[in-house]
Amino acid sequence: MLLFAAFLALLIFFASGRSWAFHDGGVGACEGCHTMHNSISYGTTPFPADNTKANPNAQYSEETLNVAGWTGIGWKALAVVNKAGSVGSTPSQYLLRGADPSSTCLNCHEETGHATGGFYVSTAEADMPAGNPPIELTPGGDFGWLKKNYTWGSSYTDPGYLHGHAITAADFYYSAAGAPASAPGGGATPYLTSNLTCISCHDPHGTYRRLTGGGITNSPGSAPIIGTGSYGRTPGNGQAVGVYRLLGGTGYLPLYIADQGGGSAYAFNYPSPAAVAPPVYNQPETGISNQVRVAYGNDATNGGGMSYWCRNCHPEIHTGTGTQPNNYTNNPYSFPGSHPSGTLNSSVPSPSNDQFSNYNYNLSCYNEYIMSGDYNGSSSSSYSSLTPFEEDTLDYATLASHANNNGSYLDGPASSDFVSCMSCHRAHASGWDYGLRFKYNGDSDSNYGFSEIMTDDNGGLSVWPGTDISSSDPNNLVYAMGRTQYETQQAYYGRLAIMFAANQRVLCNKCHEGSVSGPTRVNGY
Repeated sequence: MLLFAAFLALLIFFASGRSWAFHDGGVGACEGCHTMHNSISYGTTPFPADNTKANPNAQYSEETLNVAGWTGIGWKALAVVNKAGSVGSTPSQYLLRGADPSSTCLNCHEETGHATGGFYVSTAEADMPAGNPPIELTPGGDFGWLKKNYTWGSSYTDPGYLHGHAITAADFYYSAAGAPASAPGGGATPYLTSNLTCISCHDPHGTYRRLTGGGITNSPGSAPIIGTGSYGRTPGNGQAVGVYRLLGGTGYLPLYIADQGGGSAYAFNYPSPAAVAPPVYNQPETGISNQVRVAYGNDATNGGGMSYWCRNCHPEIHTGTGTQPNNYTNNPYSFPGSHPSGTLNSSVPSPSNDQFSNYNYNLSCYNEYIMSGDYNGSSSSSYSSLTPFEEDTLDYATLASHANNNGSYLDGPASSDFVSCMSCHRAHASGWDYGLRFKYNGDSDSNYGFSEIMTDDNGGLSVWPGTDISSSDPNNLVYAMGRTQYETQQAYYGRLAIMFAANQRVLCNKCHEGSVSGPTRVNGY
């Protein structure tokens, strides 16, 4: 009877859709990422077929193969194998279970043949053949877009590395080849692309923790971590939770950067950001009520917003200096000024106050804008996950009450809220250049001009452009930028084209009424 009761309890636990969180706000089980006596090295020898059951004297046991998504060394194993099929017996640096930090992370955060789910941030190559997009729909985006290269017209190309943070993960065929050598707007000591891995941003040992009252520390002796802080949990007195998504804070410097002589020049200057996600966050956003709202917070006095945190690697993006690569030409272009992005710091050039109160026209635009030519919305239903913003609060209870995946809170920004880096970009990668949430650059003329059009007009109907459809609009292939309809729709997280106007203009218009350089509130903008 006792055994049956235990079985029933387990059944209820798994039926509830909950499972044990590996990181759980801090450092996970050591053996999940490291192996004690042996580790991966790159090799090309195929791993021996497992025939333990057929031949009891076989040298290799089935435990040597991947277990629960980890790359591992098992009982009596003489070698280890990674998911790409490589074998090695020489320990790699840091005894990782992957060829590099990102490969170690993707052992669990990518799964071949898996449908959209939970903590996956990368689609396996086998699951996104030509014409098919990456399938994961986390707020940060799917790194699989980095492997999608597009061409259109006679000479236009859109290489995958432009679609987000070009990580290196050798076991999973991610390479930064072709990408700029360092972080755009990286300052005097820019972060090198060759060093960009998952743990460039995420602290794998979870030393940063949020205390009662919202303060963040990286002192392990301050309080024990009792769970993840990504979903708004409030720690009790003498307790702590992890910071949002284990993002490194002030002073963070991955060991491998320090070992390469990086020194303190690469240590983070800004704190882990304040944010809360809903527990279910990887889903198609086919309608207004299906949107995943991550509630981003901001401390207007001390920083703590996502935009401040992005400055750890992209300081010149905020100061409006330096040059950045252009996606359709090999020539750099300069930023003489900077877009407002979540700061109230006098050291940042004007405009330094990036609250909506300084842009009242933009505030009313955000709350009224529905689609091109339609300004009949209201502030109580104006939120869009394609154009999120930072709230002027560090109160995690407030942020938690706003984070949702079911349309339960769709309020737009208040006058004290902020424009943020996350308002336009996804943190990992997206279907558009620079990890943008929506199409911005295109090409419709020989002068590398802008094609702001997101949707196609097919006989008066709004449809997604694509290389695979017949359209009455001769510009369809230009708008598609080499993508199929399925890829275009997935880049907008499964939204239906009818949620937008035919010939929908760029979503900069959610805050900027009319086109960037055109009149305001003109039909079609």
